Amino acid sequence: MEGVARKEYRQTAKDITSNYNVSLGAQQGITKGMEAMEWKTLFIITGLCTSPSFCANYRQHCLVETPKTWIGAQSYCKERGFDLATIDDIGAMKALLPLIANQSSVWLGLYGGGSTSWLWSLADHNFYKASERNYRNFELGSDRKYLVTSKDGIWKSRTKNKTSSPMCYDDNKQGRERYVLVLQAMYMSAARDYCRTHHTDLVSIRSAAENQVVREVAAGHEVWIGLFKDTWRWSDKRYSSFRFWKLNVYTAYAPTTICGFVDLAQTGEWSLSDCGLKRPFLCTCTKTRVLKVKVRSEDLQDMSEPATKAAILKQMQQLVDKATIPGGHKMIWRTKPDGQVFTREQCHQEDCDSLN
Repeated sequence: MEGVARKEYRQTAKDITSNYNVSLGAQQGITKGMEAMEWKTLFIITGLCTSPSFCANYRQHCLVETPKTWIGAQSYCKERGFDLATIDDIGAMKALLPLIANQSSVWLGLYGGGSTSWLWSLADHNFYKASERNYRNFELGSDRKYLVTSKDGIWKSRTKNKTSSPMCYDDNKQGRERYVLVLQAMYMSAARDYCRTHHTDLVSIRSAAENQVVREVAAGHEVWIGLFKDTWRWSDKRYSSFRFWKLNVYTAYAPTTICGFVDLAQTGEWSLSDCGLKRPFLCTCTKTRVLKVKVRSEDLQDMSEPATKAAILKQMQQLVDKATIPGGHKMIWRTKPDGQVFTREQCHQEDCDSLN
């Protein structure tokens, strides 16, 4: 088997492909004596899929059940070409829960100690056009705390001990009906959970025109909006403003020794703890890797047999599992338009000998 077909593959994949050949003659006891043929093909390695919808719509994740510290878990994922899990939105979080349902807690890629920045609770990247995340309308000098309310179109920063009415956003509705005022005083974390349960999320305000619509719907009431400030960052350096803290656990400012985890002993929401504690953890397995395989066979018909292809995949699955995250990959053949997997090539004797 030759090297990988794409430059971006990490060293783990290169090690696999540069040191492994498949000989069907040795494996299946095929009679030798005729001139060997060399067969070439590609197979695809993808991340672990827990369900079709999970694979189609969200980043793929691998659960590693051996408890490690947060730093140990990060190193384990990175050594295998991945990273600790980043969660992009509420849909990804819900899709992830069945994978980790039998655990009491698992580390995420979230850690404290980053620079302070403003973020929106509604994390959908497609929701925002260029610079729309940066619209602000604070009262002068009122942006020093870390949660935000709006009254008469003017924003003020608040602490988590403040109660106010949620202004929810509902992506399933149209026009002004998307902005939903809930006349019930709540802490911000409870307001966020209410909006995510009954609508989409707390409202994001992307422009002066949208700010005016929210002002009119609020009708003089002070309301929570989805803007918040924190110092949390993700291990893989990706941008994701999604947070899923348990009620009253949220903290805007955390040192580098504090990390985030999913607390499955209670609600499945997030909590925080010392990074030195040991827990199972989630790696984000995002890459599709295409590897070229050379196979020696002395039977011209063997390579089209389903049993033969299954036997080769089994060998490669075992090798990849040994070199990376056991059970963290799904391997499939790449099928050409004519329905074939392998391309037959005549090999010179010295090349054939090298495959033995």
